[in-house]
Amino acid sequence: MRYLFFAFAATFAIFSCQNMPESQKMTGLAGALQDSTIMRVWPKEIDSLKRLDPNIPVVDVRTELEYRTSHIFRSINCDASAPDFDRRIQQLNKQTPVIVYDMSSTVSLQAADKMKELGFVRIYELAGGIYSWARDGKTLVSGETGIDSNLILK
Repeated sequence: MRYLFFAFAATFAIFSCQNMPESQKMTGLAGALQDSTIMRVWPKEIDSLKRLDPNIPVVDVRTELEYRTSHIFRSINCDASAPDFDRRIQQLNKQTPVIVYDMSSTVSLQAADKMKELGFVRIYELAGGIYSWARDGKTLVSGETGIDSNLILK
């Protein structure tokens, strides 16, 4: 009976993944790369990326109001729904890695796809967004920051 259950579970997992959009099939750094440009990563993997490159930009693609409510320390805000998103995000170096996140991975996956179209070569998307960050006990800050996103992303 136990083997039947495992066989059923494995079959279900295989077939359920076949209908998922590519952006949701991606795994973190430890998994196989399914897209060489966009990778979904978890909060612990963000820590590893930040240790490798402390200057890797972390971009919050939510609205400015959402950003001010709570955000990852030292992240910059670039609202993916703003009409000038394409122009502003291109102020970042397309050849260096970028981390993007939103509230729960919906908007950030769309922003990552757009960034890929714009020529970014390595985009890390925080799986589960700020919810997964908070759930892992990571620190969030609120209010104004010392980083003026408007100056960075003119």
